[in-house]
Amino acid sequence: MKYLQMRILVVVLLLFALPTFAQETEAEVEDNTFGGWEFFEVYHDFKNSNWFASFYFEHDNYQYQRLECWYTRITVGYKINSWLKTDVAYDFMQEPDYATHRGVYDITGTLKQGNLTVSLRERFVHSWTPSVNKHSNVLRSRLKAQYAIPNTRFSPYLAMEIFTWDVWKKTRHYVATTYKLNDHFEIEGYYLYYTFAGTPSEHVLGIGLNIEF
Repeated sequence: MKYLQMRILVVVLLLFALPTFAQETEAEVEDNTFGGWEFFEVYHDFKNSNWFASFYFEHDNYQYQRLECWYTRITVGYKINSWLKTDVAYDFMQEPDYATHRGVYDITGTLKQGNLTVSLRERFVHSWTPSVNKHSNVLRSRLKAQYAIPNTRFSPYLAMEIFTWDVWKKTRHYVATTYKLNDHFEIEGYYLYYTFAGTPSEHVLGIGLNIEF
C-alpha cells in the first residue's frame, strides 16, 4: 500500500510541474537572474518526547555581488505519529529597504519504502511588513522524493514547491543532494529553478550545513 501511495505522489509531482513550467514560459524574458543562497540549520529532537525544535538562517544574493536579504526562523514542532508531524515557526526577514515578520504553520506527511522517502508538506505563511503596514498570505505545497544511495553518504532528491493563495504565484523546482558527514553533520547542495507569475525566472545555487543533535 505504501509503495502504491508513493507512486501516486510522484505522479502528482509531475502533473503539478507541467502547468507551472507552461505559465513561466509565457512570462519569461531573455535575462534570467542567477544567484546563490547559503544557509545552516540546527535541529534537535527532545528525548523521551515527540517534540522537536530548530533554528534556521539563510542569506540570498544575486550575481554574487551584494547581500539581497537574509532571514532567521525559529521552529517548534510535534510528531503526531510515525509518518505525520506539525510545527509552527516565526521568521524575521531583512531585505535592503524593509523588514518582514512571518508566522508559519506546517503539516508534513512522509512515506518510506526501502531507501526511498516521499513527503508532502503544506505550509501556511502570514507576512507582515510594518514599514508599509502590509499583510499577505500564501499557501506553499511541497512534494519531495529522496533516495538514499546504498553504501554511500549521498541522498539525492527532487522537490517542487508551489506558492498559491487566490492565484498561482510562483514555483520552486529543486534538483539536490545531501551528503552525510557523520551522525550530526550533513552538507546539502541544490540547483533551484524558480518560476514566477509575470516576471523572469531565477536560477539559484544553494549550499548549506544541517546540524542535528
